[in-house]
Amino acid sequence: MLMGLRDKIPAIRVQTVLALTRLQDPSDQSCAVITAYQYLLGCDPNPDVRRAILSCIAPSTHTLSGVLQRIRDVNQSVRVMAFKVLAEKFHIRALTIAQRLQVLQQGLNDRAEAVREVCGTKLLQSWLRLFEGNILDLLGCLDVETTCGTDDEVTTGQPTGEETIEAAVMWMFKQTPTDELIANFDLLGESHVIPLESLTCESALYWRCLCQYVKSLGTEGEEYQDRLLPTLTALCDYVQSHLETLPSVEGGLDMTSAVDDHLRKEFVAQQLVMILGIPDLTDEVGRKRLRSLIHDMLLSDNMTRPLLKLLIVRYCSVQTDQEARIRDLVEVIADIREPITVLETSLSQEQMRQKELKLASIRVQLNEAREEMDRLVAAQEFQKAAEMKGRVDELELSKSDLTEEMQPQTQEVRTEKNDPLTLLRCLTIAAEMLQTLTLKGLSPTLRTLVDSLMLTGIQSADPAVRNMAVRCLGLTAVLCKDTAVQYLPLFLQASQVDLDAIQVTALRIVFDLLLIFGLKAFGAENSEQQNQGEGEEETEEPQQATPNNTANSLLSILTGMLDSENTDIRTNAAEGLAKLMMSGRVLSWKLLSRLMLLWYNPTTEDDTHLRHCLGTFFPMFAFSGRCAQECVEEAFLPTLQTLLDAPDTSPLATVDVGNVGSLLTTLTSRANMRQFCVERTGKPDLPREMEDYSAHDNLAMKLCNEVLKDTYSPDVRMFCKILGTMEPTASSTTHLRDLYVLSQQIIQELDDRMSLKYMDQFQKTLCELCPGLTGDGQKNTSQTGQVQGTTENQEEPEGNKEQTQDKEGTGCEGGSTQATEKPQETTVLTAVENVDELEDNVFATPAPPTNKKTQKGKSTAAKKKPATKTPGKTPARRGKKKADWESDSDADAEASVSESPAPTTRARSTRKAATRTRVNLKDLLSDSGSDAPQDDSQAVPKRSSRRTLRSLDNTS
Repeated sequence: MLMGLRDKIPAIRVQTVLALTRLQDPSDQSCAVITAYQYLLGCDPNPDVRRAILSCIAPSTHTLSGVLQRIRDVNQSVRVMAFKVLAEKFHIRALTIAQRLQVLQQGLNDRAEAVREVCGTKLLQSWLRLFEGNILDLLGCLDVETTCGTDDEVTTGQPTGEETIEAAVMWMFKQTPTDELIANFDLLGESHVIPLESLTCESALYWRCLCQYVKSLGTEGEEYQDRLLPTLTALCDYVQSHLETLPSVEGGLDMTSAVDDHLRKEFVAQQLVMILGIPDLTDEVGRKRLRSLIHDMLLSDNMTRPLLKLLIVRYCSVQTDQEARIRDLVEVIADIREPITVLETSLSQEQMRQKELKLASIRVQLNEAREEMDRLVAAQEFQKAAEMKGRVDELELSKSDLTEEMQPQTQEVRTEKNDPLTLLRCLTIAAEMLQTLTLKGLSPTLRTLVDSLMLTGIQSADPAVRNMAVRCLGLTAVLCKDTAVQYLPLFLQASQVDLDAIQVTALRIVFDLLLIFGLKAFGAENSEQQNQGEGEEETEEPQQATPNNTANSLLSILTGMLDSENTDIRTNAAEGLAKLMMSGRVLSWKLLSRLMLLWYNPTTEDDTHLRHCLGTFFPMFAFSGRCAQECVEEAFLPTLQTLLDAPDTSPLATVDVGNVGSLLTTLTSRANMRQFCVERTGKPDLPREMEDYSAHDNLAMKLCNEVLKDTYSPDVRMFCKILGTMEPTASSTTHLRDLYVLSQQIIQELDDRMSLKYMDQFQKTLCELCPGLTGDGQKNTSQTGQVQGTTENQEEPEGNKEQTQDKEGTGCEGGSTQATEKPQETTVLTAVENVDELEDNVFATPAPPTNKKTQKGKSTAAKKKPATKTPGKTPARRGKKKADWESDSDADAEASVSESPAPTTRARSTRKAATRTRVNLKDLLSDSGSDAPQDDSQAVPKRSSRRTLRSLDNTS
């Protein structure tokens, strides 16, 4: 029965899978049935087979990985079945925490509504039933403290762990009535807050999500909100009482238990600060209390970076005036970096002894003056007594001054702190403040902040401080063009010579500045044409390239980062260049070709963010207008030629060139562009600039000329197949006639059956557009035959007749199979959802179906033509192949009649055809030793006996 799993008919494989269900042995890790199931689950191209295996496979620890892989299957029904199997057959504790989060992230953010529905209703509900409906226990299995507390910055474009858990909780809220949710939440006390001693990470997250869900209900949730939250003033007091329990981060934490306790308290504090943004801020007293709380917390030493970000967000909601917000936060930064300290100075022992002696002398004089004053009063000499009274007062004043001088002196001074923790706190506050600004230009306060804080941070030896300083300076440069021009060289230098994390930050800043201000702001003139003309004429005079030197150098630096070994740098460079092209700042077919090759390069197979970004960019850019279509048209042949000329040691040698040509043909199709317009605007009308333009008209002419350059090339079949999928327009009859004449010349010079079939399909398309081409084509063909008859050998009429019959038969066969060849090549991939499918079809597991005929055509031996027939100008590389072919033709003619192998001089092209497959490279490596049936497209086709006999006749 295991042989039935390899049957070529999918229905038989499905029935075999169902029949083998009871023969599984989950306790045996080497079970033949389970092994076959796992192999087909990842390699079978039919979704019905994969879905049947998912429904039948026995749950075990070594089958779980295969089921988890199918949640990212290219077929929607298979993904739905995978989530159903996880909900029904696998316990939540059988999955690791990372696997649980991965399942929720893929399911709740899937592009298909059916997959999101089955994940939210079946999977989450089955997990919730395992905990008897207790959401807090379910959140404990997801480890919310670690999952939500480590996402400082998101660089992958995927939802964070906190967003995933929040989406899961919201899905569970939607399945339960609101009254029941409020009634079941029994953790609140009489003051509508959770007691601090019972406040945990799970309860704080649940409380915050429930408050946000109630607020999202609008006016219907106002009543429930009063039952969940106290007044804003009471809530601020409650939050402050918890924040005061946080330990200081400056002293450091030594014990592991202290670190865990601090992380838990910090996570709870983050949830409470988020809750501060839920109540209404119309209460003036509550708003002032919230502003005071935020100010005190910003100055506190126990605030970490995540808490500082949340506090700045809350402060922006309280202080809406941007100038006042800048002034207040800059004062906070100044107080943090230059705090007020009290200095106490005391006298030395010698100075203290001198002061004591002087004080004793003053005391003696004071006693004598008092006695003298009393005597004068007794003698009734009041005038002298008054004078003595003044003397006593002077001595008393001198005594008090001397006593104060003897006391330790205190003085309030501001001391500047440049330690990494202080600089990082100040820069974090500055960065979050700058992100909320929408000003045009820099105020004097911000300019002072740049000189005193940001430039100092860039010179710091600490990488975290330097990275945050670069980010702050970039956010400042976004607000002012002059600042951007001034510090652009600094950002470029940081993007090349600093650490990887700082290089990524600087690279993002550079692309943001180019997107906002354009290349013209940095010394470029005509930024749209500079990169397009770069390198086209290397012999231009130096003075003509001088105006664009800055832009060329800048783009050269950015393009060179596409070859970086660091994944983050390469991904950000590709994403930034794609944004520049999408926004119209740069328009270059060379850059488009470079991005296309990077997308197909097997070395970027694991970089899902890069491939998703480029997969979304290509159709969005190609269908954005005529300029983009012309750019894709210019990149068409150079991209294919680069892949065809790739050396054997290059990863590009394994790329399926036919698949690349099919994609480029799809991107230049007017029908696909019209459908794209329907999906975007709801109207099938093309832009006015596209009414009289069709890229396929020009591409068809280029491809015909490319085929006629060297009809002996092994790539002719691929070019002919692309021609068969072209959609020329009937705008110009002359152009269609020229195409028909060229196609007739190609048919006369080719004898490959598949190539002739594709050309017959192309001619049929031309005749449908212009029915009058048939007569003209026959006339041109007869004239061409007469010219050739005067130069060719006239002594072999029977051979010529046989060749003509072979060609006619081939053309008829091509016309009969036209309907089955074209649909696979004209699939519309325009919307973002379809782009995701395109990305999965090209790169994800399982691989897209391989067109065997394209692979087979590259290894078909070309027939030798008469020596008097010159195909025209031939490139050096192809000319060498042709010479080798002609030199070995005699040896080939003496080979076996029934099974003649391919010529040895074409072994390289045959090897390429055998290795250019669309399957995943890892699957090829892992399955290379398996006993799976070999694909017919990998075999080198054999020559027919008729063609070999004809070669023997010609040589004789």
